[in-house]
Amino acid sequence: MIRRKSRLLAVFMMGALISSMLTLAGCWDLRYLDKLGVVMALGIDEDPSGQHLLQVTAQVVLTQNASADTKVVSSGPPVTIFTETGDTLFEAIRKMSSKTSRRLFFSHTQMLIISEGIAKKGIYPLLDLIERNPDIRGDISVAIIQSASAKDLLDMTMQLESIPANQLYQSILVNEFSYGSNHHVTVQDIIRVAGMGKEQVAVPAIRIIGNNENKSKEDNITPIQPESYPTVASMAVFRKGKLAGYLTPTESRGYGWLKNKIVSTVVKLQCPNEKRNLMVEIQKSISAVKSKIDDKGMPVIKVRIDIMASIREVMCSSLSVTDEAVLKQISDQTSKAIEEEIEATVRTLQKRLKSDVLGWGTLIYRERPSLWKKINQEWPNLFSNIEYEIVCKTIIKGAGVRDDAVLE
Repeated sequence: MIRRKSRLLAVFMMGALISSMLTLAGCWDLRYLDKLGVVMALGIDEDPSGQHLLQVTAQVVLTQNASADTKVVSSGPPVTIFTETGDTLFEAIRKMSSKTSRRLFFSHTQMLIISEGIAKKGIYPLLDLIERNPDIRGDISVAIIQSASAKDLLDMTMQLESIPANQLYQSILVNEFSYGSNHHVTVQDIIRVAGMGKEQVAVPAIRIIGNNENKSKEDNITPIQPESYPTVASMAVFRKGKLAGYLTPTESRGYGWLKNKIVSTVVKLQCPNEKRNLMVEIQKSISAVKSKIDDKGMPVIKVRIDIMASIREVMCSSLSVTDEAVLKQISDQTSKAIEEEIEATVRTLQKRLKSDVLGWGTLIYRERPSLWKKINQEWPNLFSNIEYEIVCKTIIKGAGVRDDAVLE
């Protein structure tokens, strides 16, 4: 009986100990929301005064105004911005403490917006703070703002999302999954290739469309069509961490084909024997890139892309999509159109931008390390003249619920 009581007492004491440990573990790092300024986006520009290297803008949620369930704010804007200058990102952020009653909190930061001026000087040093600080997530999405400042973009009111940073972030994802001229690139993705010398970086580019004067006012989003709004334009290409230029939207999608980033998109084809079009929806794309060596001992890149697609819109006056020969013709047209997009992208990267954002250097390093050891010092120059082969195979697996076109 005494032994049983001792066991019960031991179990009780152990349970109390575990409960106290769980309580302590749950509260040691407790932070109250009303004491924090949640930063949703950071913008980095050149200091317009020239006194410091950087101007940093933080887009901070006003929790008393923002609502996740509605786009209508209760008594004011859902976010505010704080702007400070400094020679480093950390210095500028700490100086913001003189302008806010809340500690800035970065665990929910979604976007890092970098201006063209800063991007041309180099983006790798800007990422050091994010990589070192455990309070800042490494999966922050990075984008370049074209022909405007990061502050202008973060100071803009937007219609679709109550928090502007969310709209910017979601716009990139929607484009990636629906059209493919952009894809999500994080701080971790950039750091992974920084300093390797085998591969360069490309990130989404954003432009502001329309009148900038009322961009930060409620009047901007009062009309059905806003006076100014952001658009996910294309991909910005870097060389050795510095902005080299931009791909066109078509070339950006070609880059997506090569990097196996296309989830779904549409390809416009011309109708046989007439100046009308039909639309093919790409439902699956798988790219495989390999290397071989030519007779001169130089690398050749072989690209194969397998496509699954369906016919989604037919404007042709006489085209039977039930005919096997017609489906074969459309398959070949689709393959050719995709090959042309890819070739245009490779030409631009090789001849104009001279940047291996395709990772072909990394491919050679992995598949043929002895060859890479011989050519790695000259790779930036060799990339511009590297030979490549592109083969695309398309299978049309459907044409919808209608056989012939509606048009007569």
